[in-house]
Amino acid sequence: MRIEVTNLRSSKGFVLVSLYNNAKDFPENAERAVGKTRVAIQGGKAIASFSDLPQGKYAAAILHDQNDNLKMDFNAVGIPKEGYGFSNNAKGMFGPPAFAKAAFQVDGEKQIVIKATYFFR
Repeated sequence: MRIEVTNLRSSKGFVLVSLYNNAKDFPENAERAVGKTRVAIQGGKAIASFSDLPQGKYAAAILHDQNDNLKMDFNAVGIPKEGYGFSNNAKGMFGPPAFAKAAFQVDGEKQIVIKATYFFR
């Protein structure tokens, strides 16, 4: 499984990619993700790979961790200061999308692209 993250506004920091196989943990419980990785940014994008995934439904969440503190940073009113995104480029209303909106099927080799979103460019 390959996840390409595009639309990154800088090469500062890293991209954190978390892969989930259930709605209960997505995307809030990164410690319960079935796959996690931290990847460098090169040429305006980051590429993460996960191997030996069993067949099933998954959803991915990404964070452009610009200051490399391993968490999403927010401004004083709670708006994310760093880029984020979800598989299927799913969006939520006032928060992350539901697992069902971001879910995709893995049944062999799979490649997806996630476009990073920023509130402030």
